[in-house]
Amino acid sequence: MRGIDGLAISFDLDGTLVDTAPDLVRATNAVMVRAGLPEISLTSVRGMIGQGARALVVKAGLAAGVDFDDETLAKHVAHFLEVYQAGLTQESLPFDGVIEVLEELSAKGAILSVCTNKPAHLAQPVLEAFDMVRYFKAIVANGQAGVNKPDGRHLTYTIEASGGSVDRALMVGDSITDLQAARNASIPVVLATFGYTIEKASALGADAIFDHYHELPDLIEQLLTE
Repeated sequence: MRGIDGLAISFDLDGTLVDTAPDLVRATNAVMVRAGLPEISLTSVRGMIGQGARALVVKAGLAAGVDFDDETLAKHVAHFLEVYQAGLTQESLPFDGVIEVLEELSAKGAILSVCTNKPAHLAQPVLEAFDMVRYFKAIVANGQAGVNKPDGRHLTYTIEASGGSVDRALMVGDSITDLQAARNASIPVVLATFGYTIEKASALGADAIFDHYHELPDLIEQLLTE
């Protein structure tokens, strides 16, 4: 198999490219306070991220023993989004080494993209804030493919939108949602151990895992030779 040149690499956003959890927990706790529920910890929220704002609010409520009805949930999700959007990158930061690795992979000819369940009006500003948009040939957010991860069609749509081929592709993520999307698309997947998942990345059955971004280029090269 050829090297990185021409390889389509699709990245998850939250917990993979950018540590967005501090701002997400701030918005989540704004909802919890309004609902009269105890605030939730950063550690707990990290395990709830990856399936969109609605799922995050549902999980936070259930963690406090409350199953919001549809009307209440809609109000809480709207409040969450209002608070979150007002301070998208107040505390969020790219993971250490990510910019350098995107630069290296781009220089080697990789076709990079972002496949995220985050809505476009939230995902795009986060990437813009850290000058990351320029590395990606496509950014496909919540609903833009007609389906969302873990449906594999979200991933294949993203790769095709970037100009890449699903036959020469790789998913880089951090959660079971990313792994399932890759498996459903029959695409190899590499998971970060520092992301947002309840189970350890090493236990999820990815093709490979990495602890720091500086490991990723060599890890990809190794996978391509197997």
